[in-house]
Amino acid sequence: HSMNRDSVKAFMAKQLNIPVTKLADESSNLTDIVHESFILIELVIALQEEFKVRLVQEDLQEVKTLGHLLDVLQ
Repeated sequence: HSMNRDSVKAFMAKQLNIPVTKLADESSNLTDIVHESFILIELVIALQEEFKVRLVQEDLQEVKTLGHLLDVLQ
C-alpha cells in the first residue's frame, strides 16, 4: 500500500473499528482515540506490517497526537 495520511487513517479506523471521521482532526490526542495503551501498541504493530515501516520505541515516546503519529510514520 502506498502510504499517505488518508490511507493510514483509513487503516487505523478499520483496525480500531471506529468511523474514520473520528480521525479527522489531526490535533486529536491519541489517548482520546485509543483509550488502552496495549491497543495503541497493537495498532502501531499493525501499521508497521501494513505499510512496511519500522518504528522504534524512541520514535513513539514523544507522539501525542494523530498528526504527529502520521508524521513519524512518513
